[in-house]
Amino acid sequence: MSRKLVIFDCDGVLTTAESSWSVLHEYFGSKGNEYFAELYKRGLISYLDWMIIDIALMIHSHGAPITRSDVEKAFTNVKIKREACTVVEELKKNRHIPAVVSSGVDLLVRRVCNELGIELCLFNELLFVNDELVPGGIPRVPLREKPNIVKKLAHTLNFNLEDVVYIGDSWWDIEVFKIVPMSIAVKPCGEVCNYAKYVVSNLMEILDLLND
Repeated sequence: MSRKLVIFDCDGVLTTAESSWSVLHEYFGSKGNEYFAELYKRGLISYLDWMIIDIALMIHSHGAPITRSDVEKAFTNVKIKREACTVVEELKKNRHIPAVVSSGVDLLVRRVCNELGIELCLFNELLFVNDELVPGGIPRVPLREKPNIVKKLAHTLNFNLEDVVYIGDSWWDIEVFKIVPMSIAVKPCGEVCNYAKYVVSNLMEILDLLND
C-alpha cells in the first residue's frame, strides 16, 4: 500500500472519553448546553461564541475561578486507549504519517499527542490569564470546519485526498468521511457508523485495513 496520511480524531477515538468538553462540563457541574450546540449546528453562533458560552457556564457552575491546574485535574481520569500506542508505532514503521485533527481541548489533546509521539496535532486552545481560565480561546478546529482543515493539512504535506485515511466516531466527522476514500468509524459510533467505509471495534483493526 502507498504511503498514507492517517488522521485521527482524538476524543473517543484515541481516548476513553467521548468528549473532552463533556469531561469538563461534568467535572465543573455545568449541564444542559445542548441548546448552544444546536445553535452552532444551525449556523446561528460561531464556534468561538460556543466556546465562550461553554466556558462561562463552567465558571458559573463551579462558583469560583478555574485554574489551569483545575482543568488538568479534570482530565486526570481520561486515559489513552491501550492499543493506540502500538497502532501509531506500526504506522510510523510502515512510513505512514499519523496526525490528529481534534476539536477537543488543548490540555488533553496535546498530552495524548505527546504520549503517542504524534507531531502533527491540531486542537482548540483554552484562554488563560495568569493561569485563570476565562471565556474565549483560539478555535483552531471548529467542528464544522473539519473537512476544510483536513484538506488544507493534506495539501500542506503534499498528499492527495486519495491518500488520506480519516478515523472518527461522531456526528461531526461525517462530512470528513464524505471527502476521503478511506473513512473509518470507531465503535461505539451509533448512526455515524453508517457513513464510514469501514467500522472497527478496536484501533488495531486499522492496521489490517491498511495492509489489505
